[in-house]
Amino acid sequence: MRPIQRCSMDSVPSNIRIMKELSRSDASSIFEVELDGEKYAMKLFHDNGDPGFAENGRDLNRFRCELNAYMNLRKHNVCKQGFVPYFHGHIDRINPSAFQPALRGFACDKFHPRAILLEYLPDAESLNCENYSDARYQHVIDGMKQIHKAHVHHQDIYPKNILIVPGARERVVWVDFDVATTFPHLGPSEKQYSEYEDELVAGFGEALREDQKQGLRKNTKFY
Repeated sequence: MRPIQRCSMDSVPSNIRIMKELSRSDASSIFEVELDGEKYAMKLFHDNGDPGFAENGRDLNRFRCELNAYMNLRKHNVCKQGFVPYFHGHIDRINPSAFQPALRGFACDKFHPRAILLEYLPDAESLNCENYSDARYQHVIDGMKQIHKAHVHHQDIYPKNILIVPGARERVVWVDFDVATTFPHLGPSEKQYSEYEDELVAGFGEALREDQKQGLRKNTKFY
């Protein structure tokens, strides 16, 4: 899929077709969309006012967190390596009234939503104890190390945020960076937190392996 330029949906509403909603949360929804004959995943964020920053300086704006994370991931070639979806750009504002009924859930928000455009990953499935394998999980570990090298802390380390993407060359992909933090350089505190996330990743691998040995069905436990 070719990269596209960042654009404003308000200026080119005819270029995009919203096909269906793939998932939703209180903060955002993910849609399958078509643009110039290509499929993308569009993550659209509710906006009822910028929550700003916490006292410790952490960004509380989920759109901004995800955008900054993917900009780093693309800059450091983590997207190109396939450990995360390819980042195609962002849309500053979308007028929900131009895309009814698909965006009816955004019609009452205070501000028009913003979006990021990502690689569409058909037939992807979250990692669980049924599809777990040691070989797959090595890609999980390797992917997180590359994410850290891109100066990103994921901040939401759970198997539900790891996708198995089937294909001639199967991929294991980290997703959901809307609470991620980015940092300009790898200092002692950043290195320490990277190691902490690596430990979390290793721990979930052990838990999934043990659940599989016990013959548990997927989603028996909440991770």
